[in-house]
Amino acid sequence: MKDFIKTFEGFLKKEIDYDNPRNLYEPVKYLLDSGGKRLRPLITLFVSDLFTGNISNALPASAALEIFHNFTLAHDDIMDNSLMRRGKKTINSKWDDNTGILSGDVMLIISYEILNKYDDSKYLLLSKQLTETSRLVCEGQQNDMDFSIEKNISEDDYFKMIENKTAVLIGCSFMFGAIVSELNSKEINALYEVGKNLGLAFQLEDDLLDCFGDESKFGKKIGGDIIQKKKTLLFIHTVSKLDNDKRLEFENIFFSDNTDESVKISFIKKYYKDSGAVNYLKKKVKEYSEHAKKIINQMQIDDNKKHSLNKFSEQLLNREI
Repeated sequence: MKDFIKTFEGFLKKEIDYDNPRNLYEPVKYLLDSGGKRLRPLITLFVSDLFTGNISNALPASAALEIFHNFTLAHDDIMDNSLMRRGKKTINSKWDDNTGILSGDVMLIISYEILNKYDDSKYLLLSKQLTETSRLVCEGQQNDMDFSIEKNISEDDYFKMIENKTAVLIGCSFMFGAIVSELNSKEINALYEVGKNLGLAFQLEDDLLDCFGDESKFGKKIGGDIIQKKKTLLFIHTVSKLDNDKRLEFENIFFSDNTDESVKISFIKKYYKDSGAVNYLKKKVKEYSEHAKKIINQMQIDDNKKHSLNKFSEQLLNREI
């Protein structure tokens, strides 16, 4: 995987070799050079290597996905008024909101330009999927923003939001690898579903790690979702299990702006544990990961490839990639 990343970084650097106007492209390079796990391109490169034995034909697709992902981050940071990302100032903080908007826009355009490196048949499939993914990600982001002002969020609403905001792009990453590897439509669609289920499990794990993870390994401040009053599955499940008095107590602290942060985090985490929300979330993670495994094992591919896909999926969820 390290060799994949090294090759990918070299390719990505060449693809964003734009200079003028400086205030348009410098923020693009700044964001793309600021780190990140490169999870989505790694998935595409892995699938290509698994089915073709090389990654060269998957490099444009993987770069398009990473640039698209960073476009969404640039706009998310503006909408959330975020000042820091990956330990560095966000574009909107280092420059301004207008720069963040325009630099994000050009990243979206570049992601489509890169796909022009493929022949017409592959380009049609890749661009069609990226367009659909783009729309769904926007829907998910809008749902997430709506949740901040809506008090009652159902589990179904939450799962649909994280499916669109997070999981479909993981699905797209698997699908891109399958398309450039020239797999048949059945295998392409199966790998998309594998990625989508893993994406749902990944986001739920992220919600759990935000509250109960190791800050040094997680890379973010523990309890961030609580401080930002995010209505994750932990919140939704907890509220559903409380009587009126307990729910009032819980919500008064959760939505409070005057409670000490460390006190608030400890208080809410205790409710999450006592309500059974933590175990419930772990159960849902297992369900989605098991469903992904089931799809893999039903694919008409040889057992070695099934084993490799299952092992990769486990590493993905264990944050070993």
